[in-house]
Amino acid sequence: MPLRSVSAAYLAQAAELAGNPGQLAAYESRGHCVVLAGPGSGKTKTLVLKLARILAEDVQAPRGAACITYSQECARELTRRLEALGLREAPNLFIGTVHGFCLRHLLMPYGRLADLPIPFPLSVASQRASERLLRQSGDRLFGPNHPYKAIDLGRHRRSVLNRNSVAWRAEEELAAWAEAYEAALRQEGLIDYDDMVVFGQRLIVEHDWVLPLVQAKFPILAVDEYQDLGVALHRIVKRLAFEGGVRLFAVGDADQSIYGFTGADGALLMELASRRDVETVRLQLNYRSGTGIVNASEMVLGEVRGYRASDPNRQTTIAFQLCPDGLEDQAVHAVAQIIPTALAAKPGRTLGDIAILYKDYRAGDVVADAVTAGGFDYIRVDTAAPYRKVALTSWVEDCAAWCAGGWRIGRPQLRGLIDRYLAFHRARLDDACARRKGQELTRLLWALRTDQQPACDFVVSLRNGLVDSLLATEPALSDQAEQLEHMTAALAEGGALALLDITSLGGRDGSPEHLNLLTLHSAKGLRI
Repeated sequence: MPLRSVSAAYLAQAAELAGNPGQLAAYESRGHCVVLAGPGSGKTKTLVLKLARILAEDVQAPRGAACITYSQECARELTRRLEALGLREAPNLFIGTVHGFCLRHLLMPYGRLADLPIPFPLSVASQRASERLLRQSGDRLFGPNHPYKAIDLGRHRRSVLNRNSVAWRAEEELAAWAEAYEAALRQEGLIDYDDMVVFGQRLIVEHDWVLPLVQAKFPILAVDEYQDLGVALHRIVKRLAFEGGVRLFAVGDADQSIYGFTGADGALLMELASRRDVETVRLQLNYRSGTGIVNASEMVLGEVRGYRASDPNRQTTIAFQLCPDGLEDQAVHAVAQIIPTALAAKPGRTLGDIAILYKDYRAGDVVADAVTAGGFDYIRVDTAAPYRKVALTSWVEDCAAWCAGGWRIGRPQLRGLIDRYLAFHRARLDDACARRKGQELTRLLWALRTDQQPACDFVVSLRNGLVDSLLATEPALSDQAEQLEHMTAALAEGGALALLDITSLGGRDGSPEHLNLLTLHSAKGLRI
């Protein structure tokens, strides 16, 4: 049985769904369910409450549920909301990306038994190693400065899974490059991020004996942002749900599919929703936007979706501002005019309530320069950020948040930090070993508690205390270790984040004192 406080928290919030028939229907669903969630429709709240109910009422430990979402930022948002209900990631609850699920719960436990043609023990290529091997293999095949792009290669590998098919050879140059690159990876004993998902689906599709093992651990699978997750996950989902006895709860919106360049396809979500053995629920009430914006969005779609604003009397304004001197002019105007006006428009509003969205990291550089010149602190999430958000760097940030005062209020939860730390260990830990490692982490974090400390000093102490010894024994974390190195370098003297203190590091996913700078794609699924 769940703790009484957990039950009270999720039941109290679930009572709020009574006024929204779509949310309530999704919450009450008992079989396979696909939730088609329009913009601003409260889909994350619905998903979180559904997960809470599943863990409280539908499964009993050690069985549990897995929740897969698109990015580490989305996973962190779900984790925060579940922690507010007293729940955390634990051995019977996985919250993470499709790559993390395939690595931890498919390839690591079953890949060697299935004799998959990848090197064991698994070692994941760092971003630097992957880029080097891509460049070298491409140059050997086509010569330097060839016209083929890595992004097209990635899409081909992710979307054409049958290497014997006509579709694979239809892009002859990309197929040859992919095979040469993968051979180079294997020669160095490596897999990359795409391999995790490609071989994860191969394991599920080709080996019947894996299905009952996955179902025994995770009888329920939830998927967030389904429209952005691609063909490989779609095959995994269909096999587990319709042949493996796993109950499915999927949330998405085909209209919001913006990752086609990676191989994602919103039609896959609609294929699921059209099945007779799946209950389809539509969320049509928009809590984010006023009537004017909701109506304008349907005009842009050119199709009727039946969306409506939760408050029909709320007035909205769409203002157009001419900035004739290009992107630099737009950024300066935003910093000098829009941000101060927005801050003054509502009592209590902070920089953390405001986001500037842009197309790519090049535009982000222009925006960051203007924001810096305007004297604002900011958090940046794009490919030019000092380090990439991965499970390890997000965990370090959350450890900083706990040590900087979060321990007083239990946000984040210490038990959750311990469980995430234990999950980084590839080998299954027995109870005594897990308890000992949890105690070691607790002692270290307790000793590192402080309200004022340079973030660099905290990260160095955490690494020296536990993290570096962990990374030395876990080759599967080598890609994440690279991002931790980037984080450490950025926080060091002369680095891009050298002035950051422990409190600011702990708030880099939602600090009220920092403006949010994100690409359109990075902002997906986040609540500013």
